[in-house]
Amino acid sequence: MIFGERYYGMLGEMSPWRQSLFALALAQRQLSNYALWCEVSNIQGGVSAFTRALKQLWEFHRDKNNHIDLEKVIKDVEPFMLSDEKEDLNLGDLFALDACLSIAAAVDAIILHDGDEAEIASRASLGGVLRTVEQTVDYDVSDEQLRENENVDHEVSFQIELMELLKKSSRSVELTNKVLDMAYADGASNIGISLEGFAKQDYTA
Repeated sequence: MIFGERYYGMLGEMSPWRQSLFALALAQRQLSNYALWCEVSNIQGGVSAFTRALKQLWEFHRDKNNHIDLEKVIKDVEPFMLSDEKEDLNLGDLFALDACLSIAAAVDAIILHDGDEAEIASRASLGGVLRTVEQTVDYDVSDEQLRENENVDHEVSFQIELMELLKKSSRSVELTNKVLDMAYADGASNIGISLEGFAKQDYTA
């Protein structure tokens, strides 16, 4: 296990809005993964629906007094979300599913606040990275070997930095924008797909 139960325990201790913002950052990082899946699978309207949901979620976190209907936000993107009940999932399907799980977690943290939404997003994002690493080797890789991989190390470090920032910060426009900056810092998704074509400015106030 790359992340231990202590880490997931700390995620679970975060307040609902912090868990939502954590999941939102991971969903934003996976946008280009989802977009590629839509292109390959000919999912018309999927990218527009997904980006619109992301934009509304960023707006939700910037304005404490917003009137955004989060149930409608996720309902509008659901027709374009991949279900984990689909059989014979290919690699692209799995990356799209990771993105869908993360954006759903960002909404559920506010609406349901079961307390495991940040963990769901964390596992989804890390799972995609581990999948790409495992595709490059033809033998079983231990957790220790995976942790030493540069891409895995980067994902783990990103998530820990994000969690630590959220735990010590109060909700504000500045914090939300800083989290958005973090999501775009590398100019690539969690698995290295370029974010070109998805400008950060599209999500700023």
